[in-house]
Amino acid sequence: MIENIISEQPELLAVGCLLLGLCATRWSADRAPATRLVTRIPPFLAFTYFLFQAHQVPYVVAPQPPDALARVFSDGLRAGWWFWAASISANLVLRFGFRGSRIAARRFFIDMCVAGVYLVAFIGFITFVLNFPVQGILVTSGAIAVVLGFALQNSLGDVFYGIVLNLGKPYRAGDWISLDNGVDGQVLEMNWRATHMLTLRRDIVIVPNSIVAKSKIIVSSTPSRAHGTMITILLAPTTFPTTGRRLIADAIHGSPLVLMVPAPSIVIKSVSREAIAIDVTFFTPRFNQGPDALNQVHEKIFRSLGAAGIELGSSTAPWQPDTDRSVKDAPNEVERLLAYTPVFSRLPSSERTAIADSMKREAFDAGKTVMQRGIKSDSMYVVASGVLSCTREAGEREVEITRMSAADHFGADGLVSDSITSAKVVALTAAVVYRLERNELMRIVATSPGFAAGLNTELAARRLLSLGAMKIQDDGDSSEDSLTSWFSSLFRRPDETVDS
Repeated sequence: MIENIISEQPELLAVGCLLLGLCATRWSADRAPATRLVTRIPPFLAFTYFLFQAHQVPYVVAPQPPDALARVFSDGLRAGWWFWAASISANLVLRFGFRGSRIAARRFFIDMCVAGVYLVAFIGFITFVLNFPVQGILVTSGAIAVVLGFALQNSLGDVFYGIVLNLGKPYRAGDWISLDNGVDGQVLEMNWRATHMLTLRRDIVIVPNSIVAKSKIIVSSTPSRAHGTMITILLAPTTFPTTGRRLIADAIHGSPLVLMVPAPSIVIKSVSREAIAIDVTFFTPRFNQGPDALNQVHEKIFRSLGAAGIELGSSTAPWQPDTDRSVKDAPNEVERLLAYTPVFSRLPSSERTAIADSMKREAFDAGKTVMQRGIKSDSMYVVASGVLSCTREAGEREVEITRMSAADHFGADGLVSDSITSAKVVALTAAVVYRLERNELMRIVATSPGFAAGLNTELAARRLLSLGAMKIQDDGDSSEDSLTSWFSSLFRRPDETVDS
């Protein structure tokens, strides 16, 4: 019975295979890519076999049957074969083509291959099913292409510049770039028409590829993701250049966002009657950390210069001494240091004078431990000069929580909460600190509610900073193996599927 149907009416079995293939496609739409291909290929092969049995070879011009209905039925079967084959081929390219290449190049070449597959299917349909001459189609399409080329000149320019950018690969998704028209951000996507960028203001900027290709592009993510920021500091002309350079260097290194390697560059640019100009270039681990680091650096430079009694210069008018010298003419450097330490700055000058008289000076060489971990702190320390590093243990490694420079303090957390210190403080450079004993600190806390509130707020912020640094360290240790991730994604439904 089946053999008679195969030999006498194979077209009916071909139609059955086509319907079966449509059902298999519908059923596997939400399945993994490998599952969809496995369920779609067997019905297609059976469909091809029955077409050959019916002498309906899709890539050969078949004689037209006299009956119009039979002619439409035959052409429909062969047209279905061409586009069914194109659909399966496109799925093969989409899921398994160019897997080892970069994301942008992979997407570009896959789009090209899929477009080529459907173009071949369309030409095969016109040539072997509709029996139209290819030469006439090419001539007609050439004239149409000229008209469309003039009408879509800008859009086609973006497409061709997109091809150039994808082939040249000046940047890729995830890189931070800056264009000479003032646009900068992180590249999210490169497609045929435009480049999508995420700015520091968390806005999406879509820049046409023609504009990108004609712009000067600064890639901040290669060869290293470290990003440099340059500022100019003007000091009073009465400042010794080496002293100003040393204070600025300590202030910059005191920011935890500033990298020690590559080292910051501090150059005395000029010396004049108006000011001493010092160019400073420092580096942050990522491009988007530049603004936060810049705020920290300016804050620390201001406090370091103020604690040292050094005034800022001017680039336009001749320098004049500051007439308001209530802080700079403090009786001693310790009182001036307290005036530029935020937690002490709100106290009356008489109170700062009493605190300064009770503090003791201690000096440490580079590499020396200032405060050990696991002890009960008996003093609060204020940094007068140098750079100190505060670290905590994360497994078998030391994780830097923050760095400190002039007008920063530490040790108060253990005194206020009466707990054991969990951090260790080490001098990165030669440093001088002033120590405030426990009894004196407790007296200030009891007599100055504003001081106690400010100190508690600052200590709470430091605890959050410490927890955030430890969390970042833990997240960095828990990355999964890329080979395992790739293998598991082969049989897992992807986030973005393309069904043909």
